[in-house]
Amino acid sequence: MRIGIFGGAFNPVHNGHLHLAKCYLDALKLDKILFLPTAVPPHKTSYGLISGEHRIKMLRLATAYNKKYEVSDIEFWRSGKSYTFDTIKALQSVYPSDKFYLITGSDQYLYFENWYRADDILKMVTLVTAAREKDELDKMLEFKEQNDNLKNSIISRFDVLEVSSTDIRERVKQGGSIEGLVPREVEQYIRDNNLYV
Repeated sequence: MRIGIFGGAFNPVHNGHLHLAKCYLDALKLDKILFLPTAVPPHKTSYGLISGEHRIKMLRLATAYNKKYEVSDIEFWRSGKSYTFDTIKALQSVYPSDKFYLITGSDQYLYFENWYRADDILKMVTLVTAAREKDELDKMLEFKEQNDNLKNSIISRFDVLEVSSTDIRERVKQGGSIEGLVPREVEQYIRDNNLYV
C-alpha cells in the first residue's frame, strides 16, 4: 500500500487539515492516510496542548466519513519527545511491506536537514510537501535543487484553506463561533467537553 503519514498536534483538527489530506490522497494516489497526533512535539512548546485522548477522539470524529483515513495513537506508546524517526521505525513494524509518504509543511520542509536523523528518515520515506503560493513554490524548488538528499522529495502546489488551530482555540476562549472551521462533530465535542475555554 501507499500510505501517507500526516503528523501534527491537531489541537484541534480542522477543515484545513482535512482539505490538505484530500489533496495528498488524490495527488499521490494514496491507499491510506494515517493521521498521527504528536504526543510531545520536539520543536514546539506543549503549552496549551490538550490531552492526547481528546485530540485522538476529535480526529476519529473528523475522519470517520472516509475509509481511507485512519488515526494512529502510535506516538503515545512511548515516553519522551516524539521524534519522527522513532515513529517511522515503529510504523515499519506495523506495515512492513508498505511505502510511506511523509507529509510535511513548507516551513518544516525548509528546516528538514535539522531534523533528528534526517538522512535516515529519507531512507524510509518519500518526503512530500506543498506550497501555497508561487513565490513559496520557487523557494522550495530552489532548496530542493541545492540539497542532493532531497532529490526524491515531492513538492506539490495546492490551494490551502486558511484555517489555524491557534485561531480556533482563541475563538473558543473568547466565546466566538468556529462554525465552518471544524467538522460539526468536532465543534460539538469541543463544546460538550469544555475544551479551550
